Amino acid sequence: MSQDGDGGGRRRPGLGLAARFTLGLGLFATALAALAAFALLAGLDALQKDMVEETRRDMAAETAWMLGRGAQQPPSVAATQSQGLHGLTVQAGDATVATREGDAATRLYTVPPAAPGAAPLTLYAPQDVGTRASSRLLLLVALVTGSLVIATVVVGAWTARRIAAPLNEMVEDVLAISRGRLDRSIRGGNAVGEVAHLATAMDRMVADLREGQETERALAASQAEAESLRALRRNLRPMQLAPPPGWTVETLFVEYGGAGSGDFSDALQDEAGRLTLVVGAPAAEGMPGALLMAMTRAYLRGAVLAGADPAAACDAANAALNRDLSRGLYCAAMVLQTDPATGAAALVSTGHQTPAVRWDAAAGQWKKLQPNGIALGFDEGPVFRKALETLRLEIGPGDAVLLASPATIRAASRSGKELGEGGLATLAKIAVEDGMESMERKLRAFVGGEPQSDMAFALLRRIA
Repeated sequence: MSQDGDGGGRRRPGLGLAARFTLGLGLFATALAALAAFALLAGLDALQKDMVEETRRDMAAETAWMLGRGAQQPPSVAATQSQGLHGLTVQAGDATVATREGDAATRLYTVPPAAPGAAPLTLYAPQDVGTRASSRLLLLVALVTGSLVIATVVVGAWTARRIAAPLNEMVEDVLAISRGRLDRSIRGGNAVGEVAHLATAMDRMVADLREGQETERALAASQAEAESLRALRRNLRPMQLAPPPGWTVETLFVEYGGAGSGDFSDALQDEAGRLTLVVGAPAAEGMPGALLMAMTRAYLRGAVLAGADPAAACDAANAALNRDLSRGLYCAAMVLQTDPATGAAALVSTGHQTPAVRWDAAAGQWKKLQPNGIALGFDEGPVFRKALETLRLEIGPGDAVLLASPATIRAASRSGKELGEGGLATLAKIAVEDGMESMERKLRAFVGGEPQSDMAFALLRRIA
């Protein structure tokens, strides 16, 4: 799954989860408090009106009841005075009044006469009006407060559910990923704030794990392939030769640490005593290149050991490879065959881009040898045979011929400079004068340690 700059398309909010929750809760609490205050004020206003009207009815009923039972004015009452309507002073106080049915507790309201000669007015009211008012007020407050609490709990539960939903999804995804389901994505599209950031970070972590796992698999496959190629190269060693006196044959393989290119060298001696050196390079790398190398080596070896000269051996190998290989696969090779008894030699190249280097002792010169030819397996036969050139030469006392795979002239130093054909001639001189081991040390010093490709060499020398 691709990850873009904002976390796979998931929008990052400007406010964090804590800020959003605090702001939302504050706005909700403000709105709810305003509604509760409005409801409480409206309820108090209605309650006040009801209580006033109820008090009036109770006062009228209590007065009628007391007068009907012959209530007698007590001699003295602990009363308080207050200014009423019309400037009249009203005395109010609780008292026990004697009636025909016995004493009765009541509240007296005494108003002095409004006109001279008139009698004072006494009104009676129940004593428990305040208690009933307090009960009704308490009920109103309880209703408003209960509604506020219920609304807060509902909103809190909804908020918690909204926050917990993406977290639960993320937990499910993480559990699936922990069981190896790296193709699972971290859901969190409905998340906000830090939860959205967490989902994005975890999604990226899963992508990194997935990429790391793919890299690890590719590395393991590459290492397994490289180990298989190394085992194949170790098992396909050149023939153990017994050159006649005055002749030496050496091969060298400088191995790349990775899968490699499949370059190879071989040394053969047929029943007639002829010495044959082969250096080749398949047009493929890795395991395909190694298998192509093994096939080419086997076909050439079989033909040479059966007594074929280099041209005939290459022709037979070409026909077999063209028959067996798919289009686009071919192998280049350089084949040198020598008769130690006479020093006569034949050199054949099948599309090999690196020339052989010969030291001509009689002339005191280094010479490049590059016969014409096309790669093995490229053509069915007619064109191959027509293009194939056999270079005849005499290898006299003190002469030497070095064959090298194409990767040699392409070898580069750390600064990027390629070895080239001039550098190959220098390596050939070191190999002839000081041996192949010295040549390898010089080559490794040039490339700065490990080469970036396989390189194969074969050296034929006539000492006397």
